[in-house]
Order: sequence, then structure tokens, then C-alpha cells
Amino acid sequence: MIAVDGQKTDGIDTALKDLRGRVDLSESLSKAHGKLATFVAGPDLSDWLARPAMVDGFQTLPGVFSADGPDRGSILLASALPPKLAGKVADLGAGWGYLAAEILKRPGIKRLDLVEAEAEALDCARVNVTDPRARFHWADATTWRPDSLLDAVVMNPPFHLGRDADPALGAAFIRAARRMLAPNGSLWLVANRHLPYDAALSENFLQHADVAGDGGFRVVHATKPKRAKP
Repeated sequence: MIAVDGQKTDGIDTALKDLRGRVDLSESLSKAHGKLATFVAGPDLSDWLARPAMVDGFQTLPGVFSADGPDRGSILLASALPPKLAGKVADLGAGWGYLAAEILKRPGIKRLDLVEAEAEALDCARVNVTDPRARFHWADATTWRPDSLLDAVVMNPPFHLGRDADPALGAAFIRAARRMLAPNGSLWLVANRHLPYDAALSENFLQHADVAGDGGFRVVHATKPKRAKP
């Protein structure tokens, strides 16, 4: 017997849907944000993880974040970005490229750096984002550095390490954004409302305000990055 267990945020729904067409999969059990199902070993699944899926014109892979399509937070953030967003921009934690594709609809963008630590997600982004202004970086967004200071950073940062919520990870993204931005640069961030990011925003930016959101998410625009302490 083989058990398949995972979180919705890690793409378990897509994984189980894909498996259901290949094996005799049991009914799934749900608990909190996770699902589990079982099947009897036998079918050859050696190619399973390498099989991409197409969702709304985007290529994704089972197991990458939001493999079933753009998540609600990213959709909210994309709709809140100004039409005149311009210059050199980075998408931190770019995933499979949904936000990047939305950013590049703005003609004023000169360059977009997609920074993503998960190789499989970045491989999908290379397929989904073919605009010559895009550059791809397999890197930790909290330590990556651009060639020159940026006009804007856009991000939907992760807030889990494994299965445990870790707001410190999002705070590290905020600090990294401040280091990357030019003095007149700005940060566009979407986050779950329950995450305590206001302290990190105040420590790294002189101004920040909610500009959009819904019951579960907030979109924040932060400006005037603070100078690094000596």
C-alpha cells in the first residue's frame, strides 16, 4: 500500500487528480490544509513527477505551489499593480510565472528578474514567460542581489517552512526587498491578513499602506526604503 499525503499549498489536489487517472486511488481524507489517499503498488509511475499540466494556458507541475492555477493572493496583487509600473523590477518567489506574466503586460517595464528557489517551478516559468525583458534566477530571494538597484519589487512571499507557518520567512523577504530597492523604489506585497508583517514593514520602509485586499488577504504598497544601518 502506498500513501500519498500533502498540503493544498504544495499542490496535493493536482497530484491526486493526476494519480486518479493512472491508479485505483482511494477516496481522499482531508485534515486542516492537507489531504491523504492510498493505492496498491504496481503501476509504473516513473514518469509521474516529470509530467507537466496546463492550467489556463500556463504550465505547472504537481507539487509546485499553486499548481492548480493562480492563487487568490497573486490575483489580487496583479490587479492592484499600477498600469504605469515601470523600470527595473524583481518578482521574488516568482513560482511558475503568473505574476511575472502580469507585470510584463506593462510597457514601461525595462527588465524583470524572476527569483525562485524551487527549480521545478522556475523551469515552468521559463516556459510560461517568454518576454525578452525577463531574466531567470534559481536563487534564495532573501540573499539574491540584483546587478543594480531596482525601481520596484513585487512579491507573494511564502510563509511556510515544511508544514509550519513561519512569518519570519516573509519578514526576511521584506528586508531583502529593502536592500534591493533604489531610494525612490517601492514594494508591492500580498499577504494573508493574519501574518504579522507590519513591524517588518515599518522597520524597513518609511511609509506603507494597504491598497487592496479581501477578507483573507491584504495588498500592501511600501515606499521610501530605509537606508541600511552601518
